[in-house]
Amino acid sequence: MPSRQIYLPTEIVVEIISYAAADDARRQPTLHACCLVSRQWYSVAIPYLYERPRLSVGTAFQNFTATISPPIGSRKNKINLGNLVRRLDLSGLVYHSSNSLTARLLGRIKENLEVFLAPRISFAVNSLPALSKCTKLRYLDLSLVGDPIPFPNLKKALSGLSKLTTLRLPISTTLTDYSHSAPTIDWPPNLHRLQLSGQFVSLAIAAFPWPRTLTSLTLKNCTDLSVSNLGSLMSNPRLATLKRLVISGFNRNLQPESINAVPVFLPELISLSVPGDLVNDSFFDIISHMHPPLPLETLEFDFPSIDPSISFRTDSLVTALGYGLENLRSVGFSEVFCTNQRIIEDEEIDEVLLTRFAKKPSSQFESSQNGAEKGDDAGPVVGVYYI
Repeated sequence: MPSRQIYLPTEIVVEIISYAAADDARRQPTLHACCLVSRQWYSVAIPYLYERPRLSVGTAFQNFTATISPPIGSRKNKINLGNLVRRLDLSGLVYHSSNSLTARLLGRIKENLEVFLAPRISFAVNSLPALSKCTKLRYLDLSLVGDPIPFPNLKKALSGLSKLTTLRLPISTTLTDYSHSAPTIDWPPNLHRLQLSGQFVSLAIAAFPWPRTLTSLTLKNCTDLSVSNLGSLMSNPRLATLKRLVISGFNRNLQPESINAVPVFLPELISLSVPGDLVNDSFFDIISHMHPPLPLETLEFDFPSIDPSISFRTDSLVTALGYGLENLRSVGFSEVFCTNQRIIEDEEIDEVLLTRFAKKPSSQFESSQNGAEKGDDAGPVVGVYYI
């Protein structure tokens, strides 16, 4: 006797598959199995399967490219599966691809791609034309790219991406003589967050035309963040209204004097993250003498540059809380600094911050909490936390 198939309304199938897609650990094999159940299940599961494929395991990348971007002359899939891809993460790949294959792949998925993380080896200048057509791109991470890409070429390719808000530049970026690098090329009009890596000199960076919409800047893997270079960078008038600055420990030639200069050059920061081992008592002494108090709300002592220990005294930070850091709400420490003594001292900082916040009017508390539910510009958590 033939088995009787049970029909489920499509709404129920959608609910089942969306639940399966939420399990990141088993997402891909589960969704693949769902596609094999029936045509109804296939039509529901296939967009989830290709929305954000995981390609760094086994032969997943080869199978994916063979389907999305088959060799010229081969039989083409009737369904344009490339249009289903929203996020493509190739950062875990090394020798899996080639420059031409990456470029061709971007051309096939350009319609709806929103997030792209480029590979280290197989992304080059020939990928830029396809990248320029990814008009829905919001997040672009090129930070691993090792092949030198002329900055004007890259900027020109991205200038028309109106939805791009976050960009991480390649570690091979070179800004040594920007005067000859077509400075009239526009940035993407809504670029808010930028990570700068690579090489630059004081003269070039002092006149660098940063995006006018820029609110957050990260400095990571820069070849020289000496006092003179970082000072030239921060003195650029276009950065005067910057709200968030991250200086990673993965930069060369960083010194405590470089960190001390940050609040002087960029007094409008709301959030600051610096290597914890490069902050000393003089940093807080400078801040304590600044008037009016800084608007800084979040201060992070992130992964160290050299020494996995904190150089400043807790008393220096607590004293600054009563002067230049009157608006500070939260302090973050990298976990590498979390010794037993550090935790005891952090409780003192935490108590000062919580006591201060308890004195705020309830209306201000509610507005901060409401903001915390709305997005990136929300107020920080009150107290000490660990990164």
